[in-house]
Amino acid sequence: MTKLPEKIYTDADVERAKDTAQVVGFLQGAGVVVGAAVLWNLLGWIPVVIGVGAVGWLLYKVFGPKKGGGSGEE
Repeated sequence: MTKLPEKIYTDADVERAKDTAQVVGFLQGAGVVVGAAVLWNLLGWIPVVIGVGAVGWLLYKVFGPKKGGGSGEE
């Protein structure tokens, strides 16, 4: 077997990766907000309401009450 080094990354590498990940996450969040605002202005509120309703219905179907499991117990 090959012996691997115990520490591959330095503490500075880990901190830089954390900082970079925070910046990337912030930019992604800002992009989603700006994209939603542009979509809202271009399409108006009716398609957005329909989309939110469809997502709500889907979440209800996935996470809502389940029908009888066939166990025979009531």
